[in-house]
Amino acid sequence: MAVSFLNLVLRLCLLRGNMRTAAAFFAMVLLTAPAPAALRNLERMTVSGSDYVRLAEWAESAGCAMKWNKKDREIDVSGPSARLNFSVDSRRAEISGVSVWLCLPVINRSGVPWISLTDVGSTIEPVISPHKSQARVQTVCLDPGHGGVDTGEAQGRNYEKKYTLLLARETAGLLLEHGFQVVMTRTNEGAVELSERPQLAARRGADVFVSLHYNAADPSVHGVEVFCVAPPGVNSSDAGGGKAIHPAETGNAQDNRNVLLAYHVLKSIAHSLPLEDLGLKRSRFEVLRLARMPAILIEGGFLSNPAEAKTIYDPAFRKRMAHAIVDGIVAYKEAVAPP
Repeated sequence: MAVSFLNLVLRLCLLRGNMRTAAAFFAMVLLTAPAPAALRNLERMTVSGSDYVRLAEWAESAGCAMKWNKKDREIDVSGPSARLNFSVDSRRAEISGVSVWLCLPVINRSGVPWISLTDVGSTIEPVISPHKSQARVQTVCLDPGHGGVDTGEAQGRNYEKKYTLLLARETAGLLLEHGFQVVMTRTNEGAVELSERPQLAARRGADVFVSLHYNAADPSVHGVEVFCVAPPGVNSSDAGGGKAIHPAETGNAQDNRNVLLAYHVLKSIAHSLPLEDLGLKRSRFEVLRLARMPAILIEGGFLSNPAEAKTIYDPAFRKRMAHAIVDGIVAYKEAVAPP
């Protein structure tokens, strides 16, 4: 099917408000779309219902070289645009120094490392070989998490909803300075339904959607993580990944752009701020599932960690975070722009 035809069908479904039809249509497209020629020619092995290819053969087809340190179970793949690191029997990987959680683990079969086709097609190649297009990246929708009676995480009188709004305002100002247009799902303490947030972004013509949050866990946990919607047929990262019965969602129409946007924003944050890189992850948060444009959700630190909470409350650090987010969006825009 031609890309223009797919876009036309999606627009018709969405204009008529038929989200189920749109999701079902893209489920069919994602399951039947032909793989790139290089991938089609690779030998496959099915493991627990998922197709795998030899990591070395995929690396060669992508113009990369692979080196496997069997003692440490570490695999390095180097190419013209990126260096990748994998660990056998692990979902955690690195792309040019940025932590990325795979949907399925790299496995060892008879002394040969294999990687899932799902991760090659929806995690690795969209980042190291992004598709160029004329699609504009001009209007950014910022979504300050929570609001109203939904305070989000609370540490005493310090509410997540307050600090996501402050970060959104800081980020909006910097985006405007860079020539972007900005849409915000909320500009005050008021509540906005989750389902309304991506709909508002679509109505206002947003080209990307960035939801801002802060995290909570055991007080010892700290760091930053960036989420994009999970591909069809796999679990969310925090659910352990792996194959599962999950249909395509509206947000999956932008899978390649979602992961590329998440990667560049996380890379910018992790490389410019003293925050632990917890990785690019997949989820099924409602705002990501329903987004009609490339969409990510940033967890910019842990309010539950006393030391990290101080940086969240600090206006100077907040400005640095906003700069990093904007730099990541700029890098994404440059990555997809035609030569």
